[in-house]
Amino acid sequence: MRISANLKSFGVVATVLSFTLVPAASAGTVQNQFDEIIAGREIPVTVDNFVRAVTDREFAKYLDFIGGVNTMFHIREPTPIDQQPTIRMNRDTLYSTAVVDISEGATLIIPDTGDRYISAQVVNQDHFMNEVFVGGGTYTLDMETFETPYVAILFRTLVDSSDPDDVAAVNALQDQIMIEAASAKPFILPNYDDESFEAVFAAALELSRHMGDSSRTFGRKGEVDPVRYFLGSAFGWGGLPEEQAYYLNVDPSLPVGEYKIEVPADVPVDAFWSVSLYNAEGRYEKNDLGVYNINSVTGIRNDDGSMTVNLGGCEDGRVNCIPIMEGWNYAVRLYQPRPEILDGSWDFPTAEPAN
Repeated sequence: MRISANLKSFGVVATVLSFTLVPAASAGTVQNQFDEIIAGREIPVTVDNFVRAVTDREFAKYLDFIGGVNTMFHIREPTPIDQQPTIRMNRDTLYSTAVVDISEGATLIIPDTGDRYISAQVVNQDHFMNEVFVGGGTYTLDMETFETPYVAILFRTLVDSSDPDDVAAVNALQDQIMIEAASAKPFILPNYDDESFEAVFAAALELSRHMGDSSRTFGRKGEVDPVRYFLGSAFGWGGLPEEQAYYLNVDPSLPVGEYKIEVPADVPVDAFWSVSLYNAEGRYEKNDLGVYNINSVTGIRNDDGSMTVNLGGCEDGRVNCIPIMEGWNYAVRLYQPRPEILDGSWDFPTAEPAN
């Protein structure tokens, strides 16, 4: 079956943005949960089943407004400043998503986007990402590869958030994404206990505040660190594996003033990099310029190919400038980073006083 529904409302799908103590739930744990479902009882949430619980809830959240499995949902506009359902969202890409029944196989069709970045991240029910498809093509989704009967597919398509014509061009590409699935069995959300879920979630979120980057947090089962994997499902559900996107959260603890990041011409990424600025709560704060992020594709470069990202002092019209506020902090996203970023031998420059 081929289904593609287009919805304009932003909704909670933006939770994809957007960053164990134990492995994924064991066969015995899954069987116990199945027994609980059959009996209609609430399932207590513990560190053993938290990752599955939060992932099941995310799948169900999408399906509430998508309407059913195997159906595409598209966010048609950059992250609205007055509607940010999760912290540290990005405005570099437009999102699309679907929850797909792959129990009998499915096919994903992504259009050719030329030089424009597009990726399709496949997240299974244990929050493992066994594949991220980059670029146009026809891709197979099956149980052998992804291991669970349902997967979420999170699409990111590069957009110039300040250019309505570019937004329209991305919308046209979104319309060409298709899913063909042999089965469309409804997804059933287990009856997880809310109180225990919130308790484990809060504890994981608090501990995750001490993580400076996303290394070994998202990816295949054998590639992630079990503690970071557990915490990542709380603070950044649906984050890309580090070989696809490396996230840096920077809190310089500096007062309002004039700062800059001098980014060299040869940042070792195969896609693009971006800087997004947030307030103390981790959200974009509305400003008169309407500028909240700068990236390597849409930013203005210096004569030598480098780029100066200005933070504060925007009143004089300086280029690539993002207004700042008390408690400002920023995130660096490095899409398709090369080995020197992943092994720590190359560091993205940090903010420094402009003068």
